[in-house]
Amino acid sequence: MKNNQIKTKNSKTRVRVAGFTLIEVMIALSIFAVMASAISRTASQNVDTVLYLEEKTLASFVAENRLNKLKLSGYPAATQTKDSEEMAGREWHITTKVEDTPLPNFRRIEIQVAKQADKENPLINLTGFMGKY
Repeated sequence: MKNNQIKTKNSKTRVRVAGFTLIEVMIALSIFAVMASAISRTASQNVDTVLYLEEKTLASFVAENRLNKLKLSGYPAATQTKDSEEMAGREWHITTKVEDTPLPNFRRIEIQVAKQADKENPLINLTGFMGKY
């Protein structure tokens, strides 16, 4: 007698069908759907984080470049300027504020860099100091 057959007392052979019931399949599919949704949401959050960090890194490069340009151009006047610059295929809004300090012949330079589309929310703030001599 085969493993998938059961002998009943009336000598009739009944075949046992191997497989899953509809309820078992539905439960398995719902578990899979929940897991796939969680994995998809996590992957989406990771992509958003990577893009934000890329923008923040590029903004810091723009701010450091601006600070170095100011230092190379000589002792800056105490002013505030707003302009834009292109870097890495993106347009950046830069606010540069040069202020006097309590120390004579010493200036504080504050640079804020934001995306051109969102000028009110800077991605990076960089502060540096420069002496006259």
